[in-house]
Amino acid sequence: MGFAMVSIKDIPPEMRWEIATRSANLVSVAQDALLREAFDDDEKIDEIEQRIWADGGRAVRDIATALGLPSCNAVEIDEALGVVSAILLGPGFDVETTESSESRVTGRMTGCPMLNAHRELGVPTAGTHLHCLAFCENGVQGLNPEFTMRYFSRMCTGDPYCEYSIELVR
Repeated sequence: MGFAMVSIKDIPPEMRWEIATRSANLVSVAQDALLREAFDDDEKIDEIEQRIWADGGRAVRDIATALGLPSCNAVEIDEALGVVSAILLGPGFDVETTESSESRVTGRMTGCPMLNAHRELGVPTAGTHLHCLAFCENGVQGLNPEFTMRYFSRMCTGDPYCEYSIELVR
């Protein structure tokens, strides 16, 4: 009895993407948890993680540009950031836009793949809000430096949802 040969081409692209993003999320969360366990300096760990996630945020512009995603106003920036974040972090985002204009978008998120990875591994979300903010702020700035992003509530700090705004810098 022989074994069937399986090629990467035999695995549907959506399944490959879901496996890759889930694995990357789990590795990132596990790495953070292990660093916190090994070293008693959460402040230094957060500084390192913020620099890593900020670099990831800066890559948002390149991915959005390669995909032809516009980013001239708050609505376009929110949509571009959402698309690129889903590409990098995978499915699991559940976002509702609560306010929308060319100069400001406010959204409420009740599902997050990064938070899901923390829950799956059973590790605390210490510092996650800082890492996420570094990614998102740098992503928005890269997409259009005339805009900024702010968070008003965060699921990873115990709030029932994340609430954010992307708005024109005044």
